[in-house]
Amino acid sequence: MNWSRLSPSQRVAGTSDRETTEGVPAPWNPDIWHSLPAKQQPDWTTPGISWVREALFSLPALSTPADVRALLATLSRVQAAEAFVLQAGDCAEPFGKAAVVGARNKHRLLGQMATLISKSTAFPVVTAGRLAGQFGKPRSQPTELVEGRRLPSFRGLIVNGAEPTETARRPHAPRLLDAYQTAYRVFEELHNLSGPVTAGDGEPGGVRPARWWSTPPGSLSTGAHSYGQTRQRDGSWLHNGLWSSHEALVLDYEEPLTRRDPETGRWYLSSTHLPWIGARTNQPDGAHVRFLAGVANPVACKVGPDTDPAELVRICARLDPDRTPGRLTLIARQGAAMVRDRLPALVRAVRAAGHPVIWMCDPMHGNTVKTSTGLKTRYYDDIVDELRGFFDVLVALSEWPGGVHLEVAGDDVTECVGGGGPIVSELPTAYRSLCDPRLNDVQALSLAQEIADLLTSAAATLSDAARLLAANN
Repeated sequence: MNWSRLSPSQRVAGTSDRETTEGVPAPWNPDIWHSLPAKQQPDWTTPGISWVREALFSLPALSTPADVRALLATLSRVQAAEAFVLQAGDCAEPFGKAAVVGARNKHRLLGQMATLISKSTAFPVVTAGRLAGQFGKPRSQPTELVEGRRLPSFRGLIVNGAEPTETARRPHAPRLLDAYQTAYRVFEELHNLSGPVTAGDGEPGGVRPARWWSTPPGSLSTGAHSYGQTRQRDGSWLHNGLWSSHEALVLDYEEPLTRRDPETGRWYLSSTHLPWIGARTNQPDGAHVRFLAGVANPVACKVGPDTDPAELVRICARLDPDRTPGRLTLIARQGAAMVRDRLPALVRAVRAAGHPVIWMCDPMHGNTVKTSTGLKTRYYDDIVDELRGFFDVLVALSEWPGGVHLEVAGDDVTECVGGGGPIVSELPTAYRSLCDPRLNDVQALSLAQEIADLLTSAAATLSDAARLLAANN
């Protein structure tokens, strides 16, 4: 049976949810979330969600188990302090051709940033785009004021429209199919951008096999490990490809695209390579955590300033019960004013619980402000301040600062203030984000140099500390 054609009635139990009151593992299935508290889910008042879900079940997978396993192996290197993650892209991805063009631009920009970091630090950089599925947005309020009118909040194009009308803001289930079609086209573009590899990359004749458009390969090729990262050749750093990532928010989209690999019996979320859980939906007993607990993909979870250390350990226990290196990434989004005070307790708690996580910094979402005209923006200096605080905390606790999570446009936008970008009065000039403000190319490359400097210093300090510890032992 083709793994990408499993219907709801054909699904069978795969992995297990290890924590039950009776102490007996309970079977996990992709529909487990229906019986749990599910925050930030659309109210599909219009008919059609049932047939839309069935249609998604029938569509081909977008990622393969082999690619996901390759990413997990790559992320295990990050957890071992041998590499660094650069994850960046749109706040809310557009539909159609704009998303394909955006993917092309982000591949270029992330490649430039990753190469800069690698040249400065000599560390490989794993690159993941917020694309091919970043269509849903959690919102803090159910309504918002738009042009003087109180309307339902825009929740990303997978749910409703950004236009300031009652009709556009109504959740519309067929948008899930539009999201899939756009994601398919973006995956195809990513495949084309990665290009053919040359002979010697570990694949016979230098021909890259199809990644998304065939049944899963029976074994993982060695060349797959160089995909979506920088690598060194002839003294130069080269960038190749982007892994896909998005917030697994709208579970009516994610569930039908969760497929069981007949070779291993494990469930894979085939809508992406690297899904993450947002800070508003990271409850350990909630639908999103329990849903991603059962997939074999590496997963990430946002950690806000109000997260309780004990609660975070429970999240880790759900998502990383086997303590697998590379499996779980924690993305701290504390805000510049809080990162130095709140983050240390969280890092200590996770370490004490024995979870080999990757710590990343999201210096964007905790530093969003509104101007007097109502436009959301972020100040470059606040972003840098949170990054510095994150590195300071991790290094002081002898932990590897494993990556950054950014929102970048790959375009000459005017959405964030400073860092070679606009002043406040210039924000409306080219403000094109569907939701939150993104860095333009000048700001992103400036930040990449800041990251490279911080990483160089962190690596030197941690290396010195390790040598001192070894000498004392």
